[in-house]
Amino acid sequence: MPREIRITDDRQRDARVGLEPARRPPPRKLVAPAGRPVSFNTFVKVPEGYDYARLLAAHGDDDEALAQALIASDPELDLELVGRRVGPVDRVWVKPDGSVLYTGRVLQVVTAPDGTEIDKKDFVDVEATVDEDTALPYSGRLFDVGEVVRRFALTRRLQLRHSDGLTFEFLFELAQKLHENRKMLLIGAGPRAARPLIFQQNGSPYRGFLSGRIEGDGYVLSLHLSNLELKRRADLTQPPPPEPSA
Repeated sequence: MPREIRITDDRQRDARVGLEPARRPPPRKLVAPAGRPVSFNTFVKVPEGYDYARLLAAHGDDDEALAQALIASDPELDLELVGRRVGPVDRVWVKPDGSVLYTGRVLQVVTAPDGTEIDKKDFVDVEATVDEDTALPYSGRLFDVGEVVRRFALTRRLQLRHSDGLTFEFLFELAQKLHENRKMLLIGAGPRAARPLIFQQNGSPYRGFLSGRIEGDGYVLSLHLSNLELKRRADLTQPPPPEPSA
């Protein structure tokens, strides 16, 4: 993600401003009932060859025979491995038969809201639409704060910061207008702000909403990102709207 972006205001002035994640409260500390620190570990749950498919095949694909074997001798347990603590490991992809997958083909699958597969095609690299040199245009599309909260799931928040007196005045004025009108400004890429915000190659496409708050001589200007629109259940029966082109 770029550390700086260029944005444009309603007077078609643009400025290069800092972009950084919003400050988060310190994480909560987990402790045991006696006050001792809590540690997380990984344990072996099912060793290779002891999964349901292998056990069923070993008992003639007969569920009743497998059930009786489970009652009589616990063939699903390897007492030498189950429950053993696991150290550093690497994640690998496996085939349906359990063998290691060394090469794969990346596909892009498009589904309807109900999960039905609509299209499947080869994955194509998507270039970033946000960088430090191209100014994001002023869209002019203002939304009530309540409307944005009800319609979109806001998953990330980034803060815009000034680097000198000129950019302070630029951002303060923009935050002041949004604060006084209780509005959020739609932020997009492309000549007409119609393209999604993609911060890195093959990154997730986002809609951006800019909110502002002022207090005295200070301001907070936040860029809220959303990649999910909330819809009523009845709307799910309608075909999904076309996504903005990347």
